[in-house]
Amino acid sequence: LALARVTFDLEKFEETRRHLEQLTGSDEYDSRARLLLAEVEYREKRGDRAIELLKQIKDRPDVPQFEVYKFLARIYLEREDAAGALEALERARDLDPGDLFVQYRLGFVYADTGRLQEAAEAFTSAIDANPSFASAHLALGSVLMHMGDREGAKRALRSSLALDPANRNALRDLSEMYFADREYEEGVQMLEPLFLDQKLDENGKLMLGRFYYALERSEDALRVFRGLMATFGETPQLLRVIAEIEIDRGNLRTAYGHLQRLVELEPDEFDNHVGMILLANGLAGDPSGPDEAVEVAENEGARRLQEAARTVDRASAGDNYLIGTVYRQSGDLERAEQYLLRAEALAPDDRRVLLELATVFERTQRFDDAIERIGALYEREPDDPRNANFYGYLLAEKGEQLDFASRLIERALEADPGNGYYLDSLGWVRYRQGDYREAVEILRSAADIVGDDAVIWEHLGDAYASLGMMAEAASSYSRSRELDPGRPRIEEKLRTAEAAVRRDRD
Repeated sequence: LALARVTFDLEKFEETRRHLEQLTGSDEYDSRARLLLAEVEYREKRGDRAIELLKQIKDRPDVPQFEVYKFLARIYLEREDAAGALEALERARDLDPGDLFVQYRLGFVYADTGRLQEAAEAFTSAIDANPSFASAHLALGSVLMHMGDREGAKRALRSSLALDPANRNALRDLSEMYFADREYEEGVQMLEPLFLDQKLDENGKLMLGRFYYALERSEDALRVFRGLMATFGETPQLLRVIAEIEIDRGNLRTAYGHLQRLVELEPDEFDNHVGMILLANGLAGDPSGPDEAVEVAENEGARRLQEAARTVDRASAGDNYLIGTVYRQSGDLERAEQYLLRAEALAPDDRRVLLELATVFERTQRFDDAIERIGALYEREPDDPRNANFYGYLLAEKGEQLDFASRLIERALEADPGNGYYLDSLGWVRYRQGDYREAVEILRSAADIVGDDAVIWEHLGDAYASLGMMAEAASSYSRSRELDPGRPRIEEKLRTAEAAVRRDRD
């Protein structure tokens, strides 16, 4: 037996086997010989034979059973035999609950089979066996995160980082949790020192930039992202986030250049077109200055929108919602309806989709369809004043249930008394109810608050006209036309009012 151990350590396995085979079958040495012979078979890549030998002796009292089951577990784990590994690890744990290897590996087997609570207990036991084992803290954090114990997961991940500050997996998981929970300051405090010490990898720098951006530290975010681009080149991910920051800063021309390059690199990726269609259709806000204004050809917005629509994932409610919204804002209500209906089919309860569809149907005078959407949303969220106001306004447009419409809008005004659009809705209800004088008073207040809404001025003109105050009506219609020219309906109303004024003067 001593010769067998020496030759095993010298990796002279044939000599080892020859010595051990002389001992197998003996009363005193058989078990120990088979245990070492299993090691030989294992080292020579004959796992099945090693398992067979270990099973022969696993319940014998003259060998250390813990070592046998631990050895079996190691072989099963390498062979990815989860059932065999689980059984061997549990038997080994029962024999020695304080063994680090057994508890740590058992935690992974439990986690892989969905037994998360038992996995957490196993990793905790591994940490008890060796509190300095950073990987056990990391594994515990991952399990707790999947269990929904976010605070416990963060504590475990912070412990892992305290032991191994540059652990990429712990940094990644904790960064993502901080970002999802909007704990941006904590993310900066964790990553910034590593960044200054040049110990962050690419993903860590990306996360730090995102934290800076979320905290509105745009200069710091751009410094990080531009540094990454200088190192790794114009990657789509970097171009996309830099363009987004530049749009927020009003640097529209700069953003447009990045977006053009982004679309060139990945023309079939929908996300790459989002910023472009907003800029090309004038929906990205005001430029920071004259040098950052974007001038596009007359048909550029429509062309960019068509390119984006070509890349839409038909199974993505978000993509279809976005394209539908841009089409609605650009005035193409037919295409807007097409994409929004597809988004509704994919996500029937999405409030954004319901609101956009209701807006499209209201613009096309399909009030029943609009009321169906906003009514469902109101039933689900009756305390949201926006739902109550829109519902009441649609009923007023259709001219039905006006008392109910009035109550809806009054409820919205209770929540937001100074909202000029809510006042416009209430004034329009009063107009529909025939109370023109009160309608004028309310609509005047709405116009004073909002100032530049063409619909409010048109409503006010209608109320004045119903009172026979045609000069005031003509003035209101004229103001509505200035704000939104080219509408045949307002042109006709203005001509009628001005003709009435001339008749009165003559």
